[in-house]
Amino acid sequence: MTDEATKTCIECQGLMSPIIIMDRFHRESYGPSPYSLSYRRPEDSRSFWTGKFPTAGTVRAFLCGECGRIAIYGDVSDAQP
Repeated sequence: MTDEATKTCIECQGLMSPIIIMDRFHRESYGPSPYSLSYRRPEDSRSFWTGKFPTAGTVRAFLCGECGRIAIYGDVSDAQP
């Protein structure tokens, strides 16, 4: 992924800054500290032992200072085939 400071909005060509998208109802977050977002593949299933899905990679979000567009990117370097 490119440097966070050099992201350009695809709609208006404005500068995009990194942001953290927070889930107010996430059961594991106690208090205002954010957690990192992750993604999984559609065919993944829950682990029998933990009840959790495997993580395929992490997610980062950026906000355009000009038009307000939010772009979400998956870190493909973290992804496992």
